[in-house]
Amino acid sequence: MSVATLSYCDSDGQHNIVLDRDSISIGRSPDRDIVLNDPLVSRQHAVITRDGNTWAVSDQESTHGTYLNSARVQHALLTTGDILQMGSPKGMMLEFLVEQTDQMTGHLEQSSLHDLLTSMYETQGPSTGARPAGRELEQLNWLIRAARQLNDGVVIDDILGALLELTLQLTGVERGFIFLTRDGKLQFAQGLNSAGKITEEDQTISRNAIRKAISSRSKFSVSDTRSDDAAAGWSSVIVNEIRSVHCIPLRMRVSPGEMSQLLGLLYLDSRIEPGSLTEIDHQLLDTLATEASALLQNALLAEAEQKARQAREELALAARIHSGLMSIALPVLPYADIRAKSVPCLAIGGDFYDAVVLEDCVCVTVVDVSGKGVAAAIVAATLQGIIHAQLAARQGLPEVAAAVNQFLCERNVGKYATMIIVKLFPDGRVEYINCGHLLPLVIWGKRIRRLEKSNLIVGLFAEASYVAATDSLRSGERLLLATDGITEAENSEGLQFEESWLSAATHCRNIGEILDQVAKFQAPDAAQDDCTLVEVRYGGAA
Repeated sequence: MSVATLSYCDSDGQHNIVLDRDSISIGRSPDRDIVLNDPLVSRQHAVITRDGNTWAVSDQESTHGTYLNSARVQHALLTTGDILQMGSPKGMMLEFLVEQTDQMTGHLEQSSLHDLLTSMYETQGPSTGARPAGRELEQLNWLIRAARQLNDGVVIDDILGALLELTLQLTGVERGFIFLTRDGKLQFAQGLNSAGKITEEDQTISRNAIRKAISSRSKFSVSDTRSDDAAAGWSSVIVNEIRSVHCIPLRMRVSPGEMSQLLGLLYLDSRIEPGSLTEIDHQLLDTLATEASALLQNALLAEAEQKARQAREELALAARIHSGLMSIALPVLPYADIRAKSVPCLAIGGDFYDAVVLEDCVCVTVVDVSGKGVAAAIVAATLQGIIHAQLAARQGLPEVAAAVNQFLCERNVGKYATMIIVKLFPDGRVEYINCGHLLPLVIWGKRIRRLEKSNLIVGLFAEASYVAATDSLRSGERLLLATDGITEAENSEGLQFEESWLSAATHCRNIGEILDQVAKFQAPDAAQDDCTLVEVRYGGAA
């Protein structure tokens, strides 16, 4: 029977906790089985569960996360020597150890060793009395060393390298390859020959043997292809003179009755002479592959979690950069008060607003790039730079729209945008260009009128032409510029906010109240599009 323990040190000294139950809870709360007095540890932080001779750790939605060998995990199998860290990769460390009742060390379970030793006696017979023969002891010692060597691997490449080296030692074949399942397909991972030299993927391997092992969901092994009726007729075997071949699927450990997932495949062959593996050798090879699969499963889970964490961190960084680009200091003018807010539905969005003060006017821009997320945000940031530079250079509004349209069409970025740019002069004159955007609203008390003139969307037709229009504001009038994420917001019944848009625009005192109404209208559903709203209050000529 295997005995698992967790060892750690705190202000009270060294602790060695025997995991003698099917479930052990860890956290800061006094009712946890293992209480860790650390501010980074959540009250109900993690649980270690046991299924037979397999242990696993599961994070319980902790605030700062659970780490296995410095990689953040949600759920992972544990192997002896693993280091658990609660709340931080540099947080409190708990070492997971599995010991055998007969004092054998290593990851392999005592039952596996006992079964193998029994098979040695049954297959080859005992020698003089109670002790196994030298060959059996050599194999048993080799298995224990193999277990230790496999457990020394902390990353996937180390585990695969150790597995190849060990199996070549055991089988005496000429070369070995390991393939991993990536995106549903087997892809070459590592190769090694009997001389210890790393080899690249070889086209001479038997694809038939690989397919046979995968379809049968078990090991495919032929010690002499010339004496095997099926393998002898394979073209790859004949052309490449393959004499022995062994294919062992590496599968994920699952609960009884579940279909195991293929993690990868170990391929071994020789082209010199037929192999000669005993029944015990086959059992050793199977046991080694099983143990390597468990380690590989843990490593793949840790790798996936690390990649997901890196992606989240990169997205958060991109969101901060994007927010910095989009966050402008709105100008303070004697004749106009400008307020604006943009709310992305994802971490970053494709809406933006801008305001550029010129000598004789202020230019206010609102743009909505098609799509959402990172792709739309990249295009939005680029367009903001183009439009800002064009306006600062005092280009006319039709020329600005044409430049943006040309850029999107020529670069073939697969994005288009709706856009409105408004120039407001101190005397209330307004020049604007609307490129397929939601019509702006001019509000005086409860009365509303729209700025009706519009052009084609930018980014769809390279030959499109654009024309500006004019209007004027009276002192006290408000100009509202919005993206369609507001009017097309849907509630749980599929109704859009468009019917409430005009009422909200006239009755709400500021843009914050309007956006609050939109959020309440959609609740409890999440927003489906970015929402941007800009308000310009004209105060009259100074």
